[in-house]
Parts: sequence; structure tokens; C-alpha cells
Amino acid sequence: MKEINTIQELIHISEEQPSDDWVGGWFYRGQSIKEWELTPKAYRFPHINSNFESNYYSWEKQSCRLEKFDYENEFEGMAIAQHHGFPTKYLDWSSNILIAAFFACSEHLDQDGRLFAYFPTHYITEPNERRLTDYDDIVAFQPRPISDRIQSQLGVFTFHPNEKNKIKNKFFTPARHYTLHDWIIPSDKKIFLLKSLDRLGINFKTIFPDLDGLSKHYCLMDEINIR
Repeated sequence: MKEINTIQELIHISEEQPSDDWVGGWFYRGQSIKEWELTPKAYRFPHINSNFESNYYSWEKQSCRLEKFDYENEFEGMAIAQHHGFPTKYLDWSSNILIAAFFACSEHLDQDGRLFAYFPTHYITEPNERRLTDYDDIVAFQPRPISDRIQSQLGVFTFHPNEKNKIKNKFFTPARHYTLHDWIIPSDKKIFLLKSLDRLGINFKTIFPDLDGLSKHYCLMDEINIR
């Protein structure tokens, strides 16, 4: 499998597989352990054993008492839940490859990470007129900037209606290319890439623009500096 060792290589990938503000572009995702599969949190242990619908309904009812969110439909509501740690049926992606690379590097510094580029072929284009239950296969969602985190991370999502919905590499005839690529980020390159990304303004304090992100930034810098 191909490796990523420099920022220049990331930029080259983004030129070969460019993102887009609307439909027709590539999504990027970084995972800090290369063996992890592209599986939404709702389908991972221990969450897969829970009652998703009941828990999510309870989350929606209680979240409005804690913070005021500006969302207009079910898809935006689940995007907010995803960005605040609830185990949803979404998988996080970004339209910025550098942000995806940061997530691949920022944890498990002693293990190889993995970067994915995915080209969705089906999108949710009218979220105010559709329901989550309208879909039975993977579909992409590009939300409005409905929260600071989603906006800062250029967050986009794939929705997986059930646990059998797996992202697979397919040849997409209209675009004449395959839909999934991946690269290894070696563990011994993670700190080098994190330092380079920090100089470019990609770090916890910018992609999580709140006190939690600011604190996580300094914790990560301390971990980097002792290595």
C-alpha cells in the first residue's frame, strides 16, 4: 500500500482527487490506526448492542436543554450529534485533506494511520423533503455550516442505514475512475506531519474552535515535545 510522508504528497493527492463544495468531489477521512474499518460508531462495540432509535430520540429531546442548535431537518440534527460524540450512523469525512491527515496523526502516535479518499455517487440533495428512513444504502451528505465544529472541519458525512452498508471500491463509469483510495501514514512520520500541519493552522484549536479544542491542542503539543 502507498505511503504518505510529507505535506507535499497530501497536496498532490488533493489535486488528483479534488474535493468540491457540492456534489461531485472527493471526501477525505483519516484514521489513527490503519487496521480500523470504515464503520460508523453506531455499529461498533459496545454501541451496536444498544437501541439506536431510542437513544437517539432521547438525545434529541435532552440536547435542546443544554445548547441551542440551528438545524432544519433530521440529517442536520444527526450531523450535530455526530460532532458531539453521539454514536450515530454517520461516518465523518472532510473536504480538506489536511484536516483528514490531522485526524490520522493526532492519536496513537506509535501506530500507523490511514488516510482514505472516497468519491460518493449518491447524495442527499433535498434534506428538508426527505427522511433518514428513505434510504437503504450509503448516501453522502454535505450539511450547511450548522455548527462551529462542522464549519471549521469542513465536515461532510456518509450515512449508513444499517450495519451491512459497507463502503467498497467500485468503478464509477460516468466519472471513469474508482471510488476509493487509501494510503498508510507511518507512525514515524506522524509527529513530523503534525508539526507541519500546525504551521499551516491545522490543529485541535482551529478545528475544534472552543475551550475543549484549545485544551486538547496543548495536551497534544506536550505529548509531541517529549518524543
